[in-house]
Amino acid sequence: MTLGVAAPFGGTTSSAQQVTFVNTVRNGAVAADNIALTLRAVPNAAFSSAYEISVDNGATFVPFPLNGTPVMITVPAGSNFDLRIRVNVPAGQSVLTGYAATVRATSGITPQIFNETVDRTFAGFVRVDKTVTVTNSTGIGGATAAVPGAVIEYTLTYTNVSAAAAGTNNANLTATNLTITEDGNESPNNWGGTTNHVPGSAADSRGGTITGDVAGSTVLTDVIPSLAPGQSGTFRFRRVIR
Repeated sequence: MTLGVAAPFGGTTSSAQQVTFVNTVRNGAVAADNIALTLRAVPNAAFSSAYEISVDNGATFVPFPLNGTPVMITVPAGSNFDLRIRVNVPAGQSVLTGYAATVRATSGITPQIFNETVDRTFAGFVRVDKTVTVTNSTGIGGATAAVPGAVIEYTLTYTNVSAAAAGTNNANLTATNLTITEDGNESPNNWGGTTNHVPGSAADSRGGTITGDVAGSTVLTDVIPSLAPGQSGTFRFRRVIR
């Protein structure tokens, strides 16, 4: 999900959002099969009535019961059947967390044969942490004193907190064109009016495209083309205290 997730690590989502998954049931048998779809475990009590299912390509959705009552579909021999699971994710969930529900498809011909798919909704999956280092070589104050002429280096570490999916036919959460914007005049930043940019000091460890790395700049933007599950990188730039 992308709405309401702009919160610090440890915070919660500020709005609800619908997320839809497309799951495919495959009948590899030589006869049509009446397959029972059941919703197994859900993340927590807030999700107890959050799930809906569509077996008509999304034209209509009905509640997906959590009490084990199955939704039945008939899949011809050697065919695939696409179903949609819609999740009404409630507000107030912890950010940077995956919320997984398990959907089971059970064969009507051979009930002991079943397959389970995990539909996992992430309340945001890219974490950014910012650190500040002061280097003072002016001769006034200590080596890390924030005095005029001292250099401040800002480091933003960004991480895709999701994990690469195991199993088969799974989708990974890869961030594309991830954009990090540092505006020195936008709260809580205040360095736009108190420091001068060091031209050429901005760098990204993953080769992101940086704009604003020029004299007089108070806004820097870093665009990272791709960030796969578990990957991280750093965006750095320096300023001189006025």
